[in-house]
Amino acid sequence: MKTAILIAATAITSASAFVPSSGARATSTVLFGTGISSVKDKIAGLTSDNFSSTLSDIEPFLTKEAGASIYKKSIRRINTAAKSLGVDVPAGYAKEAKATEKKREKQDAYCKAKAEEAADADASEDEDEAEPPAEEEAPAEE
Repeated sequence: MKTAILIAATAITSASAFVPSSGARATSTVLFGTGISSVKDKIAGLTSDNFSSTLSDIEPFLTKEAGASIYKKSIRRINTAAKSLGVDVPAGYAKEAKATEKKREKQDAYCKAKAEEAADADASEDEDEAEPPAEEEAPAEE
């Protein structure tokens, strides 16, 4: 009898391990009033007539809410659609995205460091050219 109760209790607890808890909240994919799937659908439905209005609709999502992967894929899809439609994506479109902020900061720091190194190298070359090398005296022969 005890064995049957033990087996029944084990079966119940193991079955409930795969049931989602009732206290967990389901997260929504609706970000900034626009869902990820909605943005993908808008990009897929781009035409030359609605191109600029669609880009202005989805730009807030891309700049403020999209993660790095969604941002990169969306920009690639927009550029591909623009090329096939024969229209141009505005210069600097969604370049100030939150998803690329760290990457841009690291790139700026790298460029500044390289510019400083180049300036230091130029300055040291100028100093070397300004001072002619001192002539060495030949040892006196005896």
